[in-house]
Amino acid sequence: MFNFTILAIILALVVIAYLAIFVLQRATVKKVNELKARKAQLESLKVRTELVEARKLSLTGQSLKNYQKFESDYNDVQNNKFLKIDQQANLVLFEARGINIVKTRREMVRLQSMVDDTETTIKNVRAGLSDLKKIDEAHREAIRDLKKKYEDLRKRLLAENFKFGPANPALDQFLSQLEGDYDEFTRLTEAGDHATASDIYEQLAMETTQMENMMQDIPAYFDKLNVKYVEQLNELAQGHAQLVADGYVFPNDSVEQELQAIDGQRQQVLNLLADLKLKEVAEQNGYIETRIDNMYDTMETEVKARQHVVKNANNLSSDLLRLREQNQALTIELDRLGQSFQFNHQELETRRTLLEQINTAEAQIDHNDDLLESKEISYSELRIQQEKLLKQFAEIETQQVEIWDKISGLEKADRSARQLGGQYQQEIENIKHAVERLNLPGLPAVYLEYFYAVSNELERLAKSLNANLIDMDEVQRQLNIVSADIDTLKEKTDDIVDEAALTEQLLQYSNRYRASSERVAAASEQARMFYEREYNFKQAMDVLGPALNSVEPGIYEKIVDSYMRRKTPLS
Repeated sequence: MFNFTILAIILALVVIAYLAIFVLQRATVKKVNELKARKAQLESLKVRTELVEARKLSLTGQSLKNYQKFESDYNDVQNNKFLKIDQQANLVLFEARGINIVKTRREMVRLQSMVDDTETTIKNVRAGLSDLKKIDEAHREAIRDLKKKYEDLRKRLLAENFKFGPANPALDQFLSQLEGDYDEFTRLTEAGDHATASDIYEQLAMETTQMENMMQDIPAYFDKLNVKYVEQLNELAQGHAQLVADGYVFPNDSVEQELQAIDGQRQQVLNLLADLKLKEVAEQNGYIETRIDNMYDTMETEVKARQHVVKNANNLSSDLLRLREQNQALTIELDRLGQSFQFNHQELETRRTLLEQINTAEAQIDHNDDLLESKEISYSELRIQQEKLLKQFAEIETQQVEIWDKISGLEKADRSARQLGGQYQQEIENIKHAVERLNLPGLPAVYLEYFYAVSNELERLAKSLNANLIDMDEVQRQLNIVSADIDTLKEKTDDIVDEAALTEQLLQYSNRYRASSERVAAASEQARMFYEREYNFKQAMDVLGPALNSVEPGIYEKIVDSYMRRKTPLS
């Protein structure tokens, strides 16, 4: 039983191995047939015909060498590689019949590589031949195109030579060089040396484009240098001469020297144009245009400045007249008010200083007029000085108006102060009469002291108002003090009147309990002493109030509340 199992296993392995070898042989045969089909397809390509057609191009030089290499590579394929592929395919099929799988696979890889290499070689040969044909066609087309371009360029140079100015000789030389290179390119192309011709063609195409661009750009450059700038420089020279004749003055006048310098630069740029240095020409043209624009700006500045000078002169004249009138009016008003009032804010000194500034400004205006008449100052410089004077005039006017506003209110303030002083005096009298009508036993010393202090303040106010020269600043300060103190006196008087009246009511009410309450009787006596001898009404209330509340709770507050509701304002 054991020997039968081993035999069965061996038999199964043999069958599996046989099947594996059979499958591998079939796959190998299939792969070989696929590669032979690829080889057959490569053989069917008409590469030989393509070589014959390329040979008709009459190739020489590097192009011929390239062709010969393509031909040699294909001959090697046709005479050797195809045969070797067949031999290698047969070898693989032979090895596939055996059981050496490793060797069979190695030979299959070699066959695959041989077919791939042959296919690559044929592709390269065909692509190279196609490139030779394309280059030949491109070069022959280029010959035709370049010939037409050069003919057109030559015609344009002859017909429009006036547009290129000093660049004509250099352009003619450049074109002649291009035509010489073109002849060499044509010879190489006709000879079939396309590789060498290609190198020349690349340079020729680049320089032809450069020639076309130069002929496109030079007329505009030359027109600027030969026409536009010349006209502008002439216009500037004539304009400058006319402005000078019309009385214009230019600061540090170097207009003519600058115009000559610009013209010298223009001529130098023409030399650059003659050498076809167009990049430098463009750069220098930019500098020239900037300098010309600056010259136009210089003249335009003076023309515009003259317009402003005329306008400013009128404004200065009217402003000067107005300022003098204001200052004169201030002088008169200060003299008049100075008979009655003190000036504490340097009004007189400021007015004199402003008058001096006005006189100095007028002298400056006259001096500027002289300079302008003698052509020693430009309009732009004069405009700057005028604008400074106009600004100064505005400041002077502001200060004179401020002085006027201050002094013009003195009389009104004086009348108002006298009215308020009289009003405050009347209020003091009213307070005095109101207190006298109460028939109080006396008044607290502190109150009387404050009352007399306020009365004295009013007397000082009256004295200040009646001075030969009234100091309104001092008057206003005293008014502020009196106003505040009158208000305080009214409050103090109100307090005393209320306290005295309430003390009287409390004393009258205490009579109800004097016989029945010793505390009320004692408090009543003490309160009467404070009221009649010391005139300390508040202290009398503080003594009597708690005593009454002790026999009749809340009575003190009721009496105070009733009084406050019924009291009449002090008049």
